[in-house]
Amino acid sequence: METVRNALDQLSIDYDEEKIDKLLIFYNEIIESSKKFNLTALKSWEEIRDSLFIRSMRYANIINTKYFHRNFFGNKELKIMDLGTGAGIPSIPMKIFYPDMNLFLAESSQKKCDFLNKISEKLELKGIQVYNQRAEILGQSKHRETFDLILTRALAKLPTLAELTIPLLNIGGVVITAKGEYPIKEIEDSIFITKMLGVSKNITENIKIPKFLPEDNFIIWEKTKISPREYPRRDGMPKKKPIVK
Repeated sequence: METVRNALDQLSIDYDEEKIDKLLIFYNEIIESSKKFNLTALKSWEEIRDSLFIRSMRYANIINTKYFHRNFFGNKELKIMDLGTGAGIPSIPMKIFYPDMNLFLAESSQKKCDFLNKISEKLELKGIQVYNQRAEILGQSKHRETFDLILTRALAKLPTLAELTIPLLNIGGVVITAKGEYPIKEIEDSIFITKMLGVSKNITENIKIPKFLPEDNFIIWEKTKISPREYPRRDGMPKKKPIVK
C-alpha cells in the first residue's frame, strides 16, 4: 500500500490506516462482483489501484485546490452527484477520505446500483443516496438544477456530457470530468452547447502527479444561468444527436 500512501501525499490528501484499509476492502468487493456481472474489466490490484483509486483522488486534489472556498467536502448542505458512476468511480474513493461529502450516485444499471448500496454499507459510508436512473430522466425531474457539484468519468463526449450534466446543476454549480489526453476537438465542439445551457466558464486543469500515471486533463464548467427547459432531450438523444455548432 506504499504506492497509495505516496500518491496521497503527492496529491496533498490526508489519510489514516483505516481509510487505506477501506480501499483494500473496496478492491476485494470489486473483484468478487466482477465475477458475477460486468462491473469493470480491470482485474489486478495494480490496475484498480492506479486507474480507479489514485486517479479518482486527482478529482479531490482539483476540488481542494480550485474550490477550497466552497468546502464541498465539509458542508453537508452542498449536494454532490456522481453521474454514471458505475462501480462508484470517482466518488467512492473520495468518500472514504472525505466522509462528510453529501453524495448522490446515479447509475442506470440495477446490478451496479445494488453493488453501490452494498459497498456503501460494507465500508460504513454514511450520507450516500443511490439513484437507478438515466441522466436524461433525472435532468427533467425534481432533481433538476439542485446539485452544487457533478463529477463524471468516461461517461460521454463533451457535447453529450454537457446536455446530461449542466441542467442538473444549480446556479453557481460546477461540473468536473477527467479526459486523459487534452481533448481539443471535444472542447471546441462543446463550446456552443455549454454556453446555451448556462455555463460562462470553461476551464481546463492538467494533473501529472503522481508521475507514474498517465496525465489527466480536467474539464470544468461553472454555471451562471438557468438551463433552457427543453434540455436534456429524451433518452438516448444527447448521445445519438449531440448538439454541435
